[in-house]
Amino acid sequence: MANLVMAYLTLAELAPEQMVRAAAEGGFRASAIRLTGHRPGDEWPLDVFREAAVAQLAAVARDSGLALTSASSYRFTDQVRPSDYEPVLAACAQLGIHTLVANSFHPDRAGVAEQLHAVAELGKQYGVRVGLEFIPVSKIPALEDALDVLQQAGAGDRLGLVIDALHLWRSGGGPGQVANVDPALLFSLQLCDAPLRLPPGSDLHEEMRQGRLLPGQGELDLRGLMDAVPAHIELEIEAPNARYLGLPPAQRAREAREAGEAFLASLGTGSTAR
Repeated sequence: MANLVMAYLTLAELAPEQMVRAAAEGGFRASAIRLTGHRPGDEWPLDVFREAAVAQLAAVARDSGLALTSASSYRFTDQVRPSDYEPVLAACAQLGIHTLVANSFHPDRAGVAEQLHAVAELGKQYGVRVGLEFIPVSKIPALEDALDVLQQAGAGDRLGLVIDALHLWRSGGGPGQVANVDPALLFSLQLCDAPLRLPPGSDLHEEMRQGRLLPGQGELDLRGLMDAVPAHIELEIEAPNARYLGLPPAQRAREAREAGEAFLASLGTGSTAR
């Protein structure tokens, strides 16, 4: 059985407690979540510096029967110190979250490698690992760039990769590249679908944030991608689309889950919403 998790971006407009309830009502048993803005301390409906607020979110998740898996996503820059992440890591531990998702807008690749290493080391005491996500519009735009940074940072069981299907194709990659990566570095895979190429006149950032298709609705070789990743990888459905914003959040979660389960069933692997 494959674990199926709702990615944070699928219902990104919701506050954390609302997202937890909607994901659970949509049939998911696990979800990623955003705990702060893109940097620790950025304004957000949840205040991770208040232990009571984090405890309240933990209670909502527990009562909803929803496990929280990752905290998405943090922009590593030269304006943030590794120690700034400690309140986030402490909140992750309180919530049972095992992965902090990172991307980079740091101007210096060696600098972000140092930051990633430091945060991953800090995360050990909280039981939290760091998953680096490459994004075409970031300072780590492609898989090969992410692997270079991880090599500098000292990748291992506490520091690895998050692969987003859309980012993979839009950066010129594909399943063949992923198949060559050490499986131990592959922490999670974010699934969505899309046209094979960005439609003319479309904006990449807009497509990333609100133009994704559900698995099976586009042209990406998701079957090949699944063949390229290890069986243990955590699977997320990340398919925000502006066309569905008028639907109730729980319905959007349900449709994402059902599409993910149907896709996995088509592979003959079976599926579960974890």
